[in-house]
Amino acid sequence: WILFESLNFVFYLLPPLSEMIQWIALALLFVSAEGYGTLTIKVDAHKEECFYEDVLVPRQKVFFSYKVSAGGSLDIDAYVQGPNDYVVVTQEREQEGKALFIAYETGAYKFCFSNKMSTLTRKTVTFQTAVGDPTEAKKKSGDNKAKGGVSDGIDKSIIRLAEGLHEIKNEQSYLRTRERHHRDTAESTNERVLYGGIVQAVCMLLMSGFQMVYLRRCFEVKRQV
Repeated sequence: WILFESLNFVFYLLPPLSEMIQWIALALLFVSAEGYGTLTIKVDAHKEECFYEDVLVPRQKVFFSYKVSAGGSLDIDAYVQGPNDYVVVTQEREQEGKALFIAYETGAYKFCFSNKMSTLTRKTVTFQTAVGDPTEAKKKSGDNKAKGGVSDGIDKSIIRLAEGLHEIKNEQSYLRTRERHHRDTAESTNERVLYGGIVQAVCMLLMSGFQMVYLRRCFEVKRQV
């Protein structure tokens, strides 16, 4: 919904253009929204889940973020392993984490989540990976297509909108994860309060019955025949 609202906003602000320019704007915004999605996985106890991301060009920036939304103490071990099996990033027993590093070598980088420290609890992890600058390709495309005039200004406006759209998408993903975590906590607390209230009510009824029986026996008059 936000993507199409942004498209409407672009076409409303910009002056009437040719159909080719509008298709270029549409393609740029779709490219900015692709490849940087958020995934949610479940990691069982004593298990490890790994995912791979290819780096095709050396010295590219790689961004990695995650958050544990459910399960146990909401902690997990995470690490990133390079093509030569060397560990680039490692974090232990963290609820959430972010890492930004430069991939000096090309190849497949492995992103792993380990729940081996847990005995029974399964963890739910939401994570995101991004390779390279999401706006670098659009900036180069804008420089090659136009060096000045109206087209250059349009391309710069589209690049700024694409950057803002990407930031909004990441922020919404983060807020959805936090909302799910807080909702689970609130529901768990409500269940505990409910069960605790039921137990207290049952205890009060039993105690009241016991007191009535005890007091009745204390005031009974025993007659000797």
